[in-house]
Amino acid sequence: MTTRAELRAEKTRRPLLRSFRFWIPVGILLLLLVLAVAGGVVGKRLYDQAMDVRGHLVNAVAEVKEVQRAITAGDLESASTASDRLTAQTEAAVAGSSGRLWTFASSTPFIGGNLTAVRQIAVTTNQLASDVVAPASTISLEAFRPQEGRINLEAITGIAALIDQIETGIDDAVVSLERIDRGGLVDQVSSGIDQLDGALAEVQPMIQPVRDIVEVLPNALGADGPRNYLLMFQGNSEARSLGGNAAIFIVLRAENGGLSIVDEIASQQFHNAPSTPVTELDPEAVNIFGDKIGRYTADFTMVPDFPEAVRILSAWWEREGFTPFDAVLSFDPVALSYLLSATGPVQLPTGDTLSSDNAVSLLLNEAYFRYSDPIEQNVFFGAAASGVFNAVTSGTFDPVKFVAALTRAADEGRLLYWTTNARETELVQGSRMEGVLPADNKGQTALGVYVNDNTGSKMSYYLDLSIDACRAEDSVTAEATLSSNITAEQAAALPRYISGPYFTPGDISTYVVLYGPVGTSVTDVTIDGAPAHILASGSHLGRPVVKVEIANNLVSSHTLSLTYSGLSSNDGPLTVWNTPLTRPTNTEISQSCDE
Repeated sequence: MTTRAELRAEKTRRPLLRSFRFWIPVGILLLLLVLAVAGGVVGKRLYDQAMDVRGHLVNAVAEVKEVQRAITAGDLESASTASDRLTAQTEAAVAGSSGRLWTFASSTPFIGGNLTAVRQIAVTTNQLASDVVAPASTISLEAFRPQEGRINLEAITGIAALIDQIETGIDDAVVSLERIDRGGLVDQVSSGIDQLDGALAEVQPMIQPVRDIVEVLPNALGADGPRNYLLMFQGNSEARSLGGNAAIFIVLRAENGGLSIVDEIASQQFHNAPSTPVTELDPEAVNIFGDKIGRYTADFTMVPDFPEAVRILSAWWEREGFTPFDAVLSFDPVALSYLLSATGPVQLPTGDTLSSDNAVSLLLNEAYFRYSDPIEQNVFFGAAASGVFNAVTSGTFDPVKFVAALTRAADEGRLLYWTTNARETELVQGSRMEGVLPADNKGQTALGVYVNDNTGSKMSYYLDLSIDACRAEDSVTAEATLSSNITAEQAAALPRYISGPYFTPGDISTYVVLYGPVGTSVTDVTIDGAPAHILASGSHLGRPVVKVEIANNLVSSHTLSLTYSGLSSNDGPLTVWNTPLTRPTNTEISQSCDE
């Protein structure tokens, strides 16, 4: 019979490596090493192998960033070179996470699942390098650059196949990560998977918009037949809700990728002030803005609803018998200055050099000092718009800066688009480019702050707008401050065409119209803390509307404040849409009034 002492001696003699209790602290130690190197460790060789895999994956991240930088900069050569280096790193990571030692260790307790996960990450990253990054590195914005007034439609169509490959590669990578067993993974490996998964989740929604653009662009450029675009030039120096007085119109024809100007129309060519509006008007809009929105071409952009404004313009257009159009693209001199940052300076027939630095001041202010005749002014404005157009269609611009300029203009509400094409309409729906506040509060709880000149002048050039808004549990509080920066000396030197015939030079009368969130009601309307005189109120676009006058004299500021109540907890985050003036609007938004 074996004594207890003999049992103890037997336990002492049992090989340590066969003791289960030994594996518990060793397993913990190995897991700690995994935490340190983001991989598993089984012996020195496996430790070195894991560190090598980790190094390749770290280097791969750096190469991805370089590919992204090069693509954004339009440097295809650097993008391709970095993509090749990325592939080399990911292939090395895959090779390093293979072999009998790694395979054996992957089947052991504690660390095996982590090594398997690291292997899967390496394989997935390598697949992304070949199926996503490599084709992406060949996409060039040069395909969108006109050459001698024509865009290569075949090059754009060819991008569609690359986008399909990229989307498939991303979808495959997502599925691959979903197959990884997350149970028992150490934090570093688990968080690494989460980071890669999160990055893919961010990229996936970006694919469809690119696909949409590539899909519609050939037809938009006349692949299926000619398309006429009306370029509408709004002048912010005479503010209107959508931007300004629309004084210049250029009809642009797109046919089989070619772009050409076929007509130019100035506001003087319209027969204004008919006894009745040129088309039936929305009574709610007339209640706020009056029927002049359908009787004067200077005022149809008062309606903060670009599709409705185009409908009114279309009635004018048909009445005058001008060249028909299929789409309308509206922009202002500030947007033009953004484009000039991509094209570089443009020489005008007048001898002026139009640049990103002087376009706003020259087109919105100096031109009125130089030309007292509105016809001469419009000729000058038309020459400026045509000059920039010619620079764009000739392809003499930086594609990256050009896209950035368009994006900035669209984000600020300076670039608006309407079209008869249903697919293109769908793509801009809900964005600032559509030019109308959202129909509900689901995606965003939007406020509208719109400015309309009442001075009958070009004095809006001297105005600046700032907006502060915050959201409480069931309400929104908003403040809109309108500031004039014109001095007495400047006012004394103003030509009558700028100061206007109805007010003392230096005085600026402005109608400010505020649209609340859908389903709310407005209270506590004040100007500089005193109850405001409300000129008009009611409902429009399914929203409560208030219209007041703010009168500025020389350098001065006045603040309109009000509260909208009746919000739901399910409503989206607070946003502000506003009239784009000469200078950017300073907007401060808080999702909590307690912040």
